[in-house]
Amino acid sequence: MSHLEHENANVGANQLARDGDIRGNEIHGSDTGEEHDASAVGRTGPLNEAALLGRKTPPWPDSAAANPGHHARADASGTVRALAGLLFGLALLVAGNGLFQTLIPLRILQSGYSTFVTGLIQSSYYAGFILGAVVNRRLIDRIGQHRTFVAFSAAAAILALAFGAAQSPWVLGGVRLLTGVAFMGLYTSVESWLNGTVENEKRGQVFGLYAAINYLAMGSGQFLLNVGAGTGAQQFSMSAALFAAAVLPVTLMEGWPAKVNDANLDRVPARTWKESLREMMVVAPLGIPGCVLTGFIYSNFYALMPVYLQRSGFSTEELATFMGVALIGALLPQFPMGRLSDRIDRRRLVLWTALISAVLSLVLFCLNFRIVTWCATMAYVAVTFTQYGLVVSHVQDRTESHLRVAVSAMLLVLFSLGGMTGPTLASALMTLIGPSGLFLFNALSCVLLALSARHALRLSARTPADLHHGQTP
Repeated sequence: MSHLEHENANVGANQLARDGDIRGNEIHGSDTGEEHDASAVGRTGPLNEAALLGRKTPPWPDSAAANPGHHARADASGTVRALAGLLFGLALLVAGNGLFQTLIPLRILQSGYSTFVTGLIQSSYYAGFILGAVVNRRLIDRIGQHRTFVAFSAAAAILALAFGAAQSPWVLGGVRLLTGVAFMGLYTSVESWLNGTVENEKRGQVFGLYAAINYLAMGSGQFLLNVGAGTGAQQFSMSAALFAAAVLPVTLMEGWPAKVNDANLDRVPARTWKESLREMMVVAPLGIPGCVLTGFIYSNFYALMPVYLQRSGFSTEELATFMGVALIGALLPQFPMGRLSDRIDRRRLVLWTALISAVLSLVLFCLNFRIVTWCATMAYVAVTFTQYGLVVSHVQDRTESHLRVAVSAMLLVLFSLGGMTGPTLASALMTLIGPSGLFLFNALSCVLLALSARHALRLSARTPADLHHGQTP
């Protein structure tokens, strides 16, 4: 990542976090009794600027007294409509991206390129996530959360059509890179809001619900592979249509955030990424290796599992069914694991799930039978795809509320660094020892994740958060 501007990314993230503090006060009035902005009364849903950036909405003494029924209705119905609009739009985007992600390796292999080239092109998606961390923060700050969502949805639709028409691996890699930039902006908006508004004891459940929506939409998109001519332009057009359709529920929802300028925005000096990472290593030592290694594991499944299946003789219809069932099945343990992680140390759960994932990966590596591939992969996905949520929730438990927006972006960058590196390394191993090399690489990654969780548990008594709270979250 030396070619990226680390400090500029951190300035943007911290600036957005401070901007949220300021906007929350200016829109709704200060604690000293300033009058509330009358235009803000209609923006009482959860997606007003303050709530999106991790701030609780202050009381509305004057307006509430004058018209209490309005605010009761806003809390009861406006909140539901706003939240449903955002998540439904996200679901459409993820469904389109699920179809798009599986189409890409099939299209590349159909064009005669090697497994290693496929891995490189797929890695570009997560390189786009890292680039997006530099660009998207300032864009969101300038034009707002919702307009950014609309812009990147439109961009994703254009890029899907461009990928369907391109032939050169360089162009395909560039399109994949830009798609990553777009989805980094989309995910950052949603995840920073979730982490900024949920309490620690409920974070596992909320993050589990969010992950479940992602997996359901991602899995549903796989079945669209069976429509039309396999890897033809029709599938890329369907993916683009889903990206464009995601704009509708978001633009029709209530609670658009309003931008408020503030001359005192830079009153707090921004920390460098080096300082932030050093602090995370002390407060939550599992955060850095956990995000990077889960980036390895997750990206390998999305990017290279279709390659393994095709090399193993699966038809396009069988591949679509396999990927769809696996990803929909991945949502089943999300909410139960979230509830369990609110009661048991999240680091211990990461340790257990990583060890189980390593064993299942070795089974897949050693036994190349159709029934084993089906059963072991379903179990592997169900266990493994809870790990990123556990790591993120653990880090956010130990993060001050006003820093959660910036931390969310940093965690996504770390995950993306793993996502960018994983498919490249795994595809090289697959080239050396065959398609099953994917599972050997996954097993090694899971063992490293388990060792990282064990190390974090051993250091837990020395962390500042444990000393302050007197217990392990």
